[in-house]
This record gives sequence, C-alpha cells and structure tokens, in this order.
Amino acid sequence: MNAVIAASNQPDPKILRRLAIADRILLAIAAAIAAVVLCAWLVPAFGAVLPIGWSMMKANTALAVLLCAAGFVLTRPRHGAVLVAAGRACAFAAMLLAGVALFEHWTGRSFGLGRLLAPDNGAPMPGRMSIQTATFLILLGLSMMVDRTRQDGAGHTLDLLIAALTTFCLVLFAGYVFGAPGLVGQGWTRASPQTLACLAALTLAQTARRAPYAYFSVIVGVGIGSQFARIALPVSLVLTYLLIAAGASVAVSGVMGVPYAAGLTAAIMVALLFILIVMLGRKINELERALRDISLADELTGLHNRRGFYLLGEQARRDARRARKALTVLFFDADGLKKINDTLGHDTGSEFLRDIALLLRTTFRGSDVVGRLGGDEFGVVVRESAAELVQAQMRLRAAVAAANDAGAKAYRLSFSAGSATTEPDSNEAFAALVDRADAAMYEDKRQRRAAREDGFAPPIAIGKVAPPSLPSAAAPFSERSVQTPMSPVHA
Repeated sequence: MNAVIAASNQPDPKILRRLAIADRILLAIAAAIAAVVLCAWLVPAFGAVLPIGWSMMKANTALAVLLCAAGFVLTRPRHGAVLVAAGRACAFAAMLLAGVALFEHWTGRSFGLGRLLAPDNGAPMPGRMSIQTATFLILLGLSMMVDRTRQDGAGHTLDLLIAALTTFCLVLFAGYVFGAPGLVGQGWTRASPQTLACLAALTLAQTARRAPYAYFSVIVGVGIGSQFARIALPVSLVLTYLLIAAGASVAVSGVMGVPYAAGLTAAIMVALLFILIVMLGRKINELERALRDISLADELTGLHNRRGFYLLGEQARRDARRARKALTVLFFDADGLKKINDTLGHDTGSEFLRDIALLLRTTFRGSDVVGRLGGDEFGVVVRESAAELVQAQMRLRAAVAAANDAGAKAYRLSFSAGSATTEPDSNEAFAALVDRADAAMYEDKRQRRAAREDGFAPPIAIGKVAPPSLPSAAAPFSERSVQTPMSPVHA
C-alpha cells in the first residue's frame, strides 16, 4: 500500500512535458509583448502605428519584464553555474528597477530612472510603474533567486512567493473585470492590460517550473487527487469570476437591487461549492476503498489479508515449482469464536483472533506466508519437508498448551486444521490447493465433533503432515502424525 501511495505522488511525465512546452510559450508571450512596447518607446515612429493604449506600459516596466524572461531562460535546468548566475543577475536588475519605483512612490521624490529610456513627458509621473507592478516584480525577482528544486525552508518560502504572485495577478484581473481602478494602480499610474498579461505569463511559468516539487506537486501527480485538482482548479477560478461579474452586471443594469444580486450570487456560489465538495468527498471515499482493497495486510491481526495471502501464495507456488520443491498449504479454523463473541463480547473475540494470529506468526518461519482468510479462518503456506513441518506442528501444539495452561485468558485456544501438498511437477493452481486444505480442515472438524458426541475428544489437530516415508496429499492431521499428542482444548 505504501508503494501505491508513493506512486500516486509521482509526477506524471506527460504533464511535465506539457508544462515544459507551456513554460517556453509563456516566456515567449511575455518577452514578445515587452519587446514590442519597449521598441515603441525607443522608436516613436514604430509607436505611432501601434493601437492606442500601448504607452500605458512604461519603458522601465517592459525592460524589467524582458530581464525576468531572460532570467528564466538562463536559469533553466541543466544550465551551468555561469548561466544561472547571469539569470539571477537579470532578476536582480529587474528588482532594482522596481525598488526605485517603489521608493519614488513612498518618498514623492523622482530619481529620473524611469525617463532614461524614454521621456514620457505627457504623464503625471513620467516613466514610473505602479505600486502593484513594482511589488510584483520584486516578489518575482526574489522567487527567481531561490533554487526551484529545493524542498527545505527555502523551498517553502518559494511556494509562498508563488502564492503571493498568483494573488497579485488575480487582484489585478479583478480590478479590470469589476471596474475597480484602485486595485490596478494609483490615479493615472496603473498596471496596464499588457502589463497584466506579462505578469500572468511569468507567474504561470514560475508555477509550472515549481510544480514537480513540494507543495505544488499535487498539480502534476498521477493520482486521483491530482487529476481532480487539474480539473477543479481552472473550473473554480472561471466560475467564481463569471458568477460575480454576472451579479455585478445585474446590479448595475438595475434589473435587481444590489442586496438581491449579491444574495443570488452568493447562493449560486454556495451551491456550486457544495457540489464540488461532494464530488471531492466521493472521490476520496473511492480512493480509500481502493486502497483498502489493494492492501495486503489484515487490520485486526497484522497478518496478510485474503488478497495478500493468495497473491504471495501464488508466487510461492511458482517459486516452488521452479525450484522443484513441494508446497504445503495449512488451513486453520478457530473453534468457538461465535460463543466468545456472544458471551464475552466482540472485543474479547478480536483478542482471541489476535492470539491465534500471534501463535501462527511465531511458530512458522518468516519466509512462510501466514494470512487471515476470513472471520475465523487462517492459512499458512510452507516450503519445507514433511519432517520439518512436523517440527512446526510440535512447536504450535506446545505454544497452544502453554497459552492455555497459563490461564490468563477468559477463553481457551482451540482450532481445527487441514492441509494439502502439491508436488513440484504438478500443475495444480494455488487456489485449488487452498480448497483441498479447506476441505481437509472441515473433515477434521467433523471428526472432532463426532468424537465429542461419542464422549471422546481427540487431540487437537493442526493440519495434515505425512511422515517422510509416506507422503500424502490431503487428510486431516491426527495423533498418528505426531507422537506427542496434547490434551483436548476447547474454546
């Protein structure tokens, strides 16, 4: 199960390839927009043929975006230390431009850095980028300084920086969608739509690079949760903006008042969130059931469960056939579980099963397959000779006798057993071998029940082991198999 969980957290190679392509496309888009705007500032004749509004993106903003795009290209994986250092130098230069703009906003002083590339004489604050843009570029530069593969404290800091960048982009986008100019700038100094497009492209590129690591790895994983996240994230973002925009439009148009529009929008959003949560809950429950089904361990006893027993038993059967060795399956049925549950309670019944599981685990070797096949049924797969199996039988009888003689429990351990052996050259399936051992166990139970009805309880059987000189395939163990019978034991 741990291997399955680990595999579900592994990145999907197909998604990683798509992200690598998206990274190049996003950087190309941001660089192209910034390059066009910067050329328009440097060559007024070129700017004259561009659509109105291009000058909202300042020359130093375009330069900072180009520096960040260059920094991303230079710090690609597998690049040498010199290129990485050059990329971080580009990021630092972009941070310097943004830091000067922030300082000018806070102090009211102008250092003229925004007019070095272009005069921008018609603007109230020539060449100065908005506070939002400058803050974003500083955060982006800081995120570029951190190695994206790190998963320590620096890696967590990078995750927080990416979350902040994403929030900035969403706030700027909301300012344009809902007509809130205060969210996109100060007076005439605003983050232009083309600036927003560049910032969004750079944010997505940084997120794509960080996605295979740490917190964001859920986006690119192969598991069910990752698949659900890749669908739910974009859908939730689009629906949220669409619903709020629709509610605002209804309120502005006068079709209904603001309280009614807000209430209706909130109700629809809550309904959609409810559906999303229910879908997520159902997916988690399905995953939990799947994990429980594919688990090889029994929760109560710690032994292999039925699936694990058959899976490992089949493998042991193939190994035994390849090694030209016999294979024996022992089938045990705990006697008196129902009586213990009815009289002492189910907790005591669970303890009874754990005691039997412990006896089987400690009696047989670590290489043997020991499992709980059902409520009170256990199985053991052994790869040893008949003489060695007799020794295991004797150890089990002694352990049962010692546990019962101790008298520390409110019940006594007792079980019926049967066995079946297959020869190396046999093509018998493992499931058929288990069925034969099961039938031998029921024959043993029938004989012991008949003996009790006649007033004589034979020594407790633990399965069939034929003497080395007389191999046999299937029949219940009896006192003829072991020369040291133990006293009758009843649950």
